[in-house]
Amino acid sequence: MRPHTVLVVEDRPSIAAHLEKAILATEGLSHVGTVGTVDQGVDLLYTRKPRLVLVDLGLPDGSGLEIVRACTAADWNVDSLVVSIFGDEDRVVDAIQAGAAGYVLKGGDLGTIGADIQSVLDGGSPISPAIARHLLGVFKRRVVPSGEALRSDLSDREVEILRAVSRGFKRHEIAQQLGITSGTVGNHITRIYRKLEVSSNIEAVVHAAKIGVI
Repeated sequence: MRPHTVLVVEDRPSIAAHLEKAILATEGLSHVGTVGTVDQGVDLLYTRKPRLVLVDLGLPDGSGLEIVRACTAADWNVDSLVVSIFGDEDRVVDAIQAGAAGYVLKGGDLGTIGADIQSVLDGGSPISPAIARHLLGVFKRRVVPSGEALRSDLSDREVEILRAVSRGFKRHEIAQQLGITSGTVGNHITRIYRKLEVSSNIEAVVHAAKIGVI
């Protein structure tokens, strides 16, 4: 099976080298290029047509959000994963609304970036714990004014798993905490997506917070 191609858009050489190393060390991934500007990133996106783009937001010639939006609008299957030092409310919300599949902080453990990429390819949405907490804070402020949560048919176990997801835990970590298999966790998450009518972890957390489930 052909490897999944990954493009890196990062202007700091030391971070870029770390990301490249993680890609090359992860089975099933192939590094197709590294650039450090928005213009170069958009150009290489369309010429190389990668399966996934690791993108920084603070680039010398503009915001990496332009690349995220370009990925969302592309006519082939490509996801974007934000890897940024910025974790403020505006950038996080803007990145998610632009279509980013996940948001990982540079200040966190970039040693997991290979697993984060694989999570996106498997349909997940990796988010740093600090970003998860931040998103909950942002959207809980937008809960129905009366304080009355909309009803949800999520089971107690599904709510438990969704809360763990909102804290940034990965599927295998949730499985260990609950004494179940990663496959079972995946099945629960699939049902959560269906019930909430969402397609990613981030959307599930945001929606659940808005309706008062978590």
